[in-house]
Amino acid sequence: MKLYDIISNLKFIGIKNYQELDIDALTCDSKEKTNNGIYFCIKGLNRDGHNFANDAIANGAICLVVEKFIDLPVTQILVENARVAMSYISSVFYETYKSKMKFVGITGTNGKTTTTYLIREILTKLGKSVGLIGTEGVYINHLLLPAMLTTPDPIILHKLIKDMDNNGCEYCVMEVSAHAIALNKIDNIYYDIVGLTNITKDHLDFFMNMDNYMKCKASLFDYKHAKMGIINTDVKYGKEIAKKSNIEIQTVGKDADFKLIESNKGLTGTDFKFEYRDKTYKTHTNLIGEYNISNMMMAISCLINLGIDIKDIIDTINTSEFVVPGRFNVLTLDTNYNVIIDYAHTPDGIKNVLTAIRNLPISRIITVFGCGGNRDKTKRPEMGEVATSLSDFVIVTSDNPRFENPELIIDDIMTGIKTNNAYRIENRKKAIEYALTIAKENDVVAILGKGAENYQDINGVKIPYNDYEVVDNFMKNLKKGEVNYD
Repeated sequence: MKLYDIISNLKFIGIKNYQELDIDALTCDSKEKTNNGIYFCIKGLNRDGHNFANDAIANGAICLVVEKFIDLPVTQILVENARVAMSYISSVFYETYKSKMKFVGITGTNGKTTTTYLIREILTKLGKSVGLIGTEGVYINHLLLPAMLTTPDPIILHKLIKDMDNNGCEYCVMEVSAHAIALNKIDNIYYDIVGLTNITKDHLDFFMNMDNYMKCKASLFDYKHAKMGIINTDVKYGKEIAKKSNIEIQTVGKDADFKLIESNKGLTGTDFKFEYRDKTYKTHTNLIGEYNISNMMMAISCLINLGIDIKDIIDTINTSEFVVPGRFNVLTLDTNYNVIIDYAHTPDGIKNVLTAIRNLPISRIITVFGCGGNRDKTKRPEMGEVATSLSDFVIVTSDNPRFENPELIIDDIMTGIKTNNAYRIENRKKAIEYALTIAKENDVVAILGKGAENYQDINGVKIPYNDYEVVDNFMKNLKKGEVNYD
């Protein structure tokens, strides 16, 4: 694509060393090999891309998008914000602005993965072609690509959208993280529907306070980003955001446009009843927990507003077994107790999962969890308090310590624990094995924090690791008599 065609409608401040160039690639990684590429000089929290422009040129970049001119003999486009420019140029280069797909974006501290997964599953079962971009991976119809960031950077994001278009997808369903909104990743995507599941404490290492975090989420519900929004008004900030939005809003909740009337939970799932436009509907899902019913309600509302018949939606839910990777996964084991693995990694997430378990006919809850390193430290004591208040026994362990000492992370968690039902085992594998060893009949072992992740991030290295594999190997060794089990 010609450089002129790429930047003709871009808001830029100036140009240096301009040449008419053929552009074949985009990158914001100076180490990436490109052929006739544009390199975006992004200023991050710890590194400034301008300092690595020479490396990018050596790797094939022939044009730079900069926030300050650099003393280098290549074409440079000076812009106010390189992230904004990257989002715009990505949409032009991959021509995603021409897409005929319907776009759905779901934001929220918790519930994004489940809600987007439910929307995709129901559409797929109804014969639709669907793409999904989220925490647990990217789907292009039935092809699953590896997980990246919850919302990828614009270059990858728009390439994925282009691939979905080329593969005949009718819908693109996305998880939209707060970071993606704040860092302009989704600026040049216009959503048919955006949804808000909830806003609870998280990411304060980046947003500094809840007010900033809330305003970031709320900014998605604006005519610049979407045609209409669906908001859960049972959660904090929900009603406030719905009231201030300048787009059409439909509410979901116990006193809302899409109204939950009642729900009855059991070991095999949940029966629930809801009212929509003066009609009452009944359905059953295998999902457990009030928060999952909220996610399902959000999904149903999105689907209705995409033009899907409500009867077809309900019939599909009634006849489906939904297994969202890493979300309240009840493992099938030859034991007299149950094991549940979930991604819950915030105070509210842990509360939701453990409350859902507590409402089931069980004996004890044995919880294993930790906190991620180099992230919001203020939530660590709260997570300790919530876990111990809702569990009979807690084992505090490591999660993704990143560049922090895992023992010091555990120290932070323990400051919030005021009871004597907590024990610390830093090694996550040993912590899980200990929980399985002490579990008795009708107990539930809740393993929280990592869900379907297949690594532990330790000192910048992603070491292969998976909670499911730990449980599976323990059970195999138990059958062989190689585990000291009392």
